[in-house]
Amino acid sequence: MKQKIKEFLKNELCLRLSDEKTKITHAADNDVTFLGYIIRKGSVKHSKFQTNPFDSTIRIYMNTDCILKKLRENGMCSGNGYPIGITRLLREPPEEIIKYGNQVLRGLLTQQRGCANFHMGARIQYIVQFSIAKTLARKFDISIKKVFARYGRVLMVNYKNAKGKTCSVSLALYKSFARQKDFFSKIKLAVKSFFLPMYSLRDPLARVCYICGNPHSNVSMYHRKAKKKLDKPYSPIVTVMLDINRRQLPLCAHCFANVEADRFQLNQLKRR
Repeated sequence: MKQKIKEFLKNELCLRLSDEKTKITHAADNDVTFLGYIIRKGSVKHSKFQTNPFDSTIRIYMNTDCILKKLRENGMCSGNGYPIGITRLLREPPEEIIKYGNQVLRGLLTQQRGCANFHMGARIQYIVQFSIAKTLARKFDISIKKVFARYGRVLMVNYKNAKGKTCSVSLALYKSFARQKDFFSKIKLAVKSFFLPMYSLRDPLARVCYICGNPHSNVSMYHRKAKKKLDKPYSPIVTVMLDINRRQLPLCAHCFANVEADRFQLNQLKRR
């Protein structure tokens, strides 16, 4: 059974199973942690240690303890989950503080939307929201109440970028924490039909956009740094470039802008 699962993960989901880290247990008696999730057989009755023995459904839960640990390590909350200001960001401009909060929210909650206990993400969002608010309060030496009065609930900040253009940024708060029942099934379909497009070294500027595959008269070359200078975790576009061993890719203006704004995901590659 373990060997069959190993082959399924490799052939269908492009994942490698580690024999050293893999254990065989009973899902109804012990939780299984995998890729930041908790896999459990049966529904929870009263606490995380009690399950319904008559329920044979396999469910995926978000690992809230692990997420809270990451928030504590990042200086966003205390040991009991109480939001605190981020001291290391006090010298940063307000827009950078908000952008950091968005990075944390997306990194912790985006891939949890299909979990059975996604409603607990409201607590995670509360910690991030008030941690960012307390950071702004300490920076400007004002109260939390005045921070929300000045920037609103989503903490919207107006600023000028390097080109002098007026921009705004706000916390990307979730409006609902209802579970998306088809979340994992969509990911599975996207992974099964995904493969890297071919790349040719001949005149790359004359070829189509690598991401969307649509013909364009003008493409721009997107360059990445040397691997030893890249910070982990790698962005999706850098992951693709490392897989095909390329330092540059031809991209159309639209895809280039999406990559620069960190809006590109692997499942956006045209399936050809």
